[in-house]
Amino acid sequence: MAISVPTPTGRSLEVRVLALAKAVCLIGFPLIPMLVYLSGKHPSLGRGDSFSQIGNLAAQSLMWTRVHFAFAVGGFFGLAAVLIVRGEVATRAPQLWTNAVAAVGVVGAVIFTGTVLMEVNVIPALARACTSSPGCRVPDNQIFADALANQGWRILPGLTLGGRMLMVGLAMLAVLGFSFGSLRNWESLALFSGSVLEIGTNTGLHQWGNFSPAAGMPGLAAVAILIGGCGISWRLTRPPRMDIVELPDEHSPPAGGEPGSQGLATESVPNKIDLPAPTKEDK
Repeated sequence: MAISVPTPTGRSLEVRVLALAKAVCLIGFPLIPMLVYLSGKHPSLGRGDSFSQIGNLAAQSLMWTRVHFAFAVGGFFGLAAVLIVRGEVATRAPQLWTNAVAAVGVVGAVIFTGTVLMEVNVIPALARACTSSPGCRVPDNQIFADALANQGWRILPGLTLGGRMLMVGLAMLAVLGFSFGSLRNWESLALFSGSVLEIGTNTGLHQWGNFSPAAGMPGLAAVAILIGGCGISWRLTRPPRMDIVELPDEHSPPAGGEPGSQGLATESVPNKIDLPAPTKEDK
């Protein structure tokens, strides 16, 4: 008779720290832009001409830098999230497809984060320099002012291209995860729906807390991606499982034979035949 004893299957400290870091990236990617938008700290430059917007930006340059630094951190977390989801999907999906799709998301995250980093330092510095220069904010310099406004906060093609590529890569990873069973169905659905919604609204993560129907409710995109990220994070960081180990009972016979046999196989010995003793005649 054997006794069943539950024993924890432990993990090393490095494995646990790595799993926690992955969870932080997956959850922080949608959560940071949501918190930035909901805080209302993003500076408003008004609807005036380029010169007035440059002046407003120069006056709020410190807050502008802080807000866009937070967006840049969200972009780095987005890059990490693509790689983490890729690692989960690649456990069952073909490596070629998984790597190709993940590459699209990685390139998009790099373009997006680089554009936001430009807004962290370069754009505020140019706005302050233009405001301090007497010859900058004059009608003859309208071309420069319009170009600075378009590339700094109006059009931002890097946010459009990079953000959409990031979302396309994440959506396709969700499709592969659903098709090959690498992700749970509801995780794949959450990641896919959130990515598609962000592609449609095209806010560049800047309104990931806005649930207004007029804006296309980009907040729902952040919530959906957050749900999918929380599901994957739980699987990565859940407590160690309990394995059942069978311990032999002291009264049970050892494996391989009866008690006292020590598990050794017995060798069969042929029967001994007794021959009659030789007689004198035989000699």
